[in-house]
Amino acid sequence: MNALFPLLLLALSAGLPAADALAGDAWPTPNPDNAQVTQFGRYRISYASALEPIEINRIHAWVAQVTDADGNPVVDATIRVSGGMPEHDHGLPTEPRVTAYLGDGRYLIEGMRFHMSGAWHVVLKVKSGTGEDSLSIPLDI
Repeated sequence: MNALFPLLLLALSAGLPAADALAGDAWPTPNPDNAQVTQFGRYRISYASALEPIEINRIHAWVAQVTDADGNPVVDATIRVSGGMPEHDHGLPTEPRVTAYLGDGRYLIEGMRFHMSGAWHVVLKVKSGTGEDSLSIPLDI
């Protein structure tokens, strides 16, 4: 089954038109002015959570917008998501992953969940023709 089919069903059940179900407009929009530079400077990444504020034990989605160092959208990236709570020496309780490319360098990440309050890090590892690089996003939840 197509990985986007459950998203389409969810959006349709929420009353969204089918075209909007897979469009970037149905998801949060990252603010490129808040973009952070990856470890080796290859990319700039901004993100937005579908939950604002992020709540404990709620599975939710993020949208990450990836541009190269010159600000051009990266359209062919592979993004791996990991992270955890360094002070507690454990990872994320779920396995978030990119499920769709939304256009303009935006990638839908589903399966985000934080099961306790405290200091978290979400790590986005990006690989494209520009090279491989990563960003660690600190969060206080």
